[in-house]
Amino acid sequence: SITRIDATLPLTPPLRTRLSTFAHRLSSPRVIHAKTNMDCPAHAVFPTSRPPPEGLRCKTVHLIRHAEGTHNAAELEAERRQRFMKREEWRALRETHGVAFYLLESVTGLTYWDPPLTRLGRRQAAKLRRELTRSNVTFDAIFSSPFRRTLQTAMIGCPQIECLHRARPWWRKLGAWLRHEPCRPPPVVTTDLLRERIANYTSDGRRTVTQLAAEFPRVNFGEVSEEDRPFLESKELGKQEQPLVRARARRAVQWLMDRPTQQRTVAVVTHSHFLLALLGLFRLPDEGLLRFANAERRALHLCACQNDAQEGCDPTCTSAAAAAEKPP
Repeated sequence: SITRIDATLPLTPPLRTRLSTFAHRLSSPRVIHAKTNMDCPAHAVFPTSRPPPEGLRCKTVHLIRHAEGTHNAAELEAERRQRFMKREEWRALRETHGVAFYLLESVTGLTYWDPPLTRLGRRQAAKLRRELTRSNVTFDAIFSSPFRRTLQTAMIGCPQIECLHRARPWWRKLGAWLRHEPCRPPPVVTTDLLRERIANYTSDGRRTVTQLAAEFPRVNFGEVSEEDRPFLESKELGKQEQPLVRARARRAVQWLMDRPTQQRTVAVVTHSHFLLALLGLFRLPDEGLLRFANAERRALHLCACQNDAQEGCDPTCTSAAAAAEKPP
């Protein structure tokens, strides 16, 4: 529709240029263009349009936001129907929380605790799988937050581990059997470092590891506590929200770089607020900090800096400056 408008309306050259640029951005996959870590010279990121700089220890990281969950759909539907108008207290909650008010326990109970994907979400994940297959992208490891929506997105969206998904359609299982396709998936590891910002919404809580392991039997939950202790004990709220999430994102980056060296190309399946916090650690143009759509994938080279003089490493950063942002 943007192309049609551009072709038929008498637009001024600057507006025509802006519309053409916007149309190009919509039609092209978003690519990370970044150079330097803002807070600490420990890591730098580079676009995947070229190889990473020589001499740096790097991983190619594909950042993926989960596909649409039932909580995402519920928020949109509640806003469309203006359900906050039903009760005075709901109006006040909406003014404070925005559309997410509908996910509070006082409004909808535990309906959206660790929500699964919607039917649309499963289609979005299937589209991601086709995109990865066409691009011939394979992963040495897949890292995910320990939530149903991220794990379902990984199982459906990553071709290498689709064979692990218990809800895989029977015709796909039959096709794989007829083609004698072996199930040799890369390791799938979960960590609470990749979870969503921990607020008071029920969708920020997860099932127990026992329940998750029954649904995803070959996923490694070794780094996750049985109960969701972070949701109960480590909220990231108020003025401390951004510093706390950024500090966790920094720990997640270090955790990724500490993984075995043979895991060079990896997928990270996580959540929108956390992705923005993670990318916010680096100097990115505004386009690189746009909110992720459901099941969107962006790729970058993540590299460890051995010294400040290397390309992409900030020599002006000091450990004291990094410590100044560390939350109490």
